[in-house]
Amino acid sequence: MLRAFFCIFLSMLCVGAAAQSWPAKPIRIVVPFAPGGATDVPARLIAPKLSEALGQSVVVENKAGAGGIIGMDYVAKSPPDGYTFVMASNGELVMNPSIYPKLPYSPFTDLVPVAIVVESPLVMIVSPSSPFKSVAEVIAAAKAKPGTVTYATAGAGSTSHVLTEMFAQRAGVKLLHVAYKGGAPASTAMVSGEVAMGLLNLGSASTLMSSGRARGLAVTSAARVPEFPDMPTFTEAGVPDFVDGIWVGLAAPAGVPQEIIRRMNTEIARALQTPDVRKSMAQLSVHAVGSTPEEAAARIQRELPRYTDAIRKAEIRAE
Repeated sequence: MLRAFFCIFLSMLCVGAAAQSWPAKPIRIVVPFAPGGATDVPARLIAPKLSEALGQSVVVENKAGAGGIIGMDYVAKSPPDGYTFVMASNGELVMNPSIYPKLPYSPFTDLVPVAIVVESPLVMIVSPSSPFKSVAEVIAAAKAKPGTVTYATAGAGSTSHVLTEMFAQRAGVKLLHVAYKGGAPASTAMVSGEVAMGLLNLGSASTLMSSGRARGLAVTSAARVPEFPDMPTFTEAGVPDFVDGIWVGLAAPAGVPQEIIRRMNTEIARALQTPDVRKSMAQLSVHAVGSTPEEAAARIQRELPRYTDAIRKAEIRAE
């Protein structure tokens, strides 16, 4: 028994020493999707700032595949030494356990949140030639002919799929899901009129609306967005329970020393406050958050039952 205690004591000393000397080598931020996406861009914006603050290179590494599962699993099973992190959205961190019945990891026990980095509301967009001029008209058409009003998403089980079904449930309508292989073809389908409508993050929607290629009907934020002050919120449009969006956060393998989690969290918050990063965030129409680890964990726990319920009711499943 004394020997076991001694071993535990030594391991604790080793962990403490490792945390104090951290970082002693380059740090990786794994993005479980291809470059240029909603999770990749925030990582690349803050990585240079983190490198400067920590005195070690912070490298963004893309490990795409299986709806983000490959990259998430890789980080979940990485050594908890503070040299491997993952940048992921609420889709991978909160929704996926309800969508994928056989995940090879658990985001709730195999990963720990470091910070919510950015968030963005969604916009319902339609083609400029669409007969729909408001959310009320979309709802009326869907109630008149249930299951005929189409919407595009980046794929079955994607965040846009879950959130559009949440809208349908709040509005009391049944829509027809059309899944595409990625956000780009889904956006093309929306603006061309191939589908009736769809939800896009504010940054992507802003580009389309500003160029006249799409019409925005409502935004999922609690208040109107400065970029489009004339566009109503869903609450104003008659769907008061639909306030949601996409957020992107950093997580680490479970077991990473708290000293490292705290240091990484502090430097992320500082990076998000630098003028050039704030300017880039504004241009992308995303809001810098920089939460504490506790705030991130609380948000995950708060959102989990809501998403689980919506996914179950919509019978969303992906293998």
